[in-house]
Amino acid sequence: MRQSKGASANRDHERWLMTAAILTIAAIAFFTFRETLGHGFVSWDDDVYVYENPAFTRLSAQAVGLLLSSFYYYAFIPATLLSHAVDVLVWGMNPHGHHLTNVLLHAVNTAWVLALGVLLLRFSRRRGSTEPVRDRTSAIFGMGIAAVLFAVHPLRAESVSWISDRKDLLCTFFSLPATMAYLIYSDRRGTANAGRWLLTSFLLFVLAVLSKATAVAFPIVLLLLDWFRQRDDGGRFREKIPFLLVAAAVAALSLALSPHTKPSYAASHLTRIEGMLFPFYCLSFPLYKTLLPFHLGPIYPRIGFEWMIASLAVVGAFTTVGARLASKSRKSLLLAWLVYLLLLIPNVAGLSSGAQPVADRYSYLSTIALYLLLGAALSAGWERGGVARRVSIALSGGALAVLLVSLTIPQAAHWRSSTSLWEFVVAEFPVKRDYTDAYINLGVAYGQVGRRAEALGVLGKAVAMDPDNPKVLHNLGVISYHDGKRQEALECFRRACEVDPHPALAYFNRALVSEELGLYDEALASMVQAARLGSRDAQAALRSRGIPW
Repeated sequence: MRQSKGASANRDHERWLMTAAILTIAAIAFFTFRETLGHGFVSWDDDVYVYENPAFTRLSAQAVGLLLSSFYYYAFIPATLLSHAVDVLVWGMNPHGHHLTNVLLHAVNTAWVLALGVLLLRFSRRRGSTEPVRDRTSAIFGMGIAAVLFAVHPLRAESVSWISDRKDLLCTFFSLPATMAYLIYSDRRGTANAGRWLLTSFLLFVLAVLSKATAVAFPIVLLLLDWFRQRDDGGRFREKIPFLLVAAAVAALSLALSPHTKPSYAASHLTRIEGMLFPFYCLSFPLYKTLLPFHLGPIYPRIGFEWMIASLAVVGAFTTVGARLASKSRKSLLLAWLVYLLLLIPNVAGLSSGAQPVADRYSYLSTIALYLLLGAALSAGWERGGVARRVSIALSGGALAVLLVSLTIPQAAHWRSSTSLWEFVVAEFPVKRDYTDAYINLGVAYGQVGRRAEALGVLGKAVAMDPDNPKVLHNLGVISYHDGKRQEALECFRRACEVDPHPALAYFNRALVSEELGLYDEALASMVQAARLGSRDAQAALRSRGIPW
């Protein structure tokens, strides 16, 4: 059948509108974080992942191949490491190029949010959902506003400005189009080319889970989408088996690789009841910071029991309201809420290589479902309203976006360098043991740029806050040594070895300083212990002297 000219013109109009919206939203995301292109590396995992990564020191096909086929830093993230390898190949160790990749990934992810939202509204309506949006133009405007708010929110600053959080950017970069490919497959199921879309979704999912293990929740998200779109046929579960097998394998590997270290100070000293309630705080934290994006930082302190109770109430309330609405065939809230929780649970369960219970970066992928819910509501309001309502929606969304940008740009600026990042934390937050790591990192940063007097002062405060912290003692020893205070350095290394008997580097440095001071027996014993704990430098030193360990 031939289509009318009016229908064809309308389709062309929607296509051009969608293209313009995608380009505009990507440009807004890029503009918001443009200043990060001038930032440097920070000595908080950037060393581990990039500029001190042994595979990138002498980049070769063999080194990269080994990196992509083995576990690194308690995780199996070959897709993320490959992206860093490409950056090193193109930019070398110039951090500006690495930041450019992050900003471009964020800009594309923002466009994915819009495209996914429009696709969801289109297909949900086709499947007989009670969602009110019929007009694609309304969907583009409503989802476009939601995508902009996602792009410029201050919680994005950590993920975009921090090179080491490439994991979340890349995981999202693959997860969102994987979802779209599955939606297209589901809509075309039974046709000749449907299988290609399912295969595309599966391959993109594999890349997502190889970027960050938190994508293991993706198969459950697909099942929820089937439930939302009223797919009740028996093939719904069978076609997810490959997804589930990959997710189970990656989850098992990630849990096996998780470092068996003490929990972060924010999660330590919890009673049994607090330990049961604390995960609810972790699950509600991104929602709380999305609504009130103030006092953001790379480290967060312990919280009181009242916060845990409040978080339990929030999780319970959203789940209850969502379930009641779903019983009345209004499933959107429950779908968005469950997807949000599912994408957070892997971080709470320890599938991430980090030890932080809460962090701004955990909101990157998980909160997209909430923004899509907002976009659906805005789209419905846009479609039902007249000119006045549409102007009101546009102006309100624009004003909120401007406000968020005004908060995001200075938040991203804190990540300019190691010193600027940790100076901000030390100045912004109270002096308490919760922030010991911030003082350690600031002391190390000062030491790296030759500000040793300031480094000693900051590390001295860290010792006062946490006298038995081996990292504080070790770094204080390093700074004291470079400041010419050999005996003070040795005492710091001795104390670090006493409070934590497993730091190979502390034993190695203790051996070096002991030898310089003429304490040869202590030097030999410390060097042997360092070698036994896995220090390659210590092993090489003993091997060169013909000393077994």
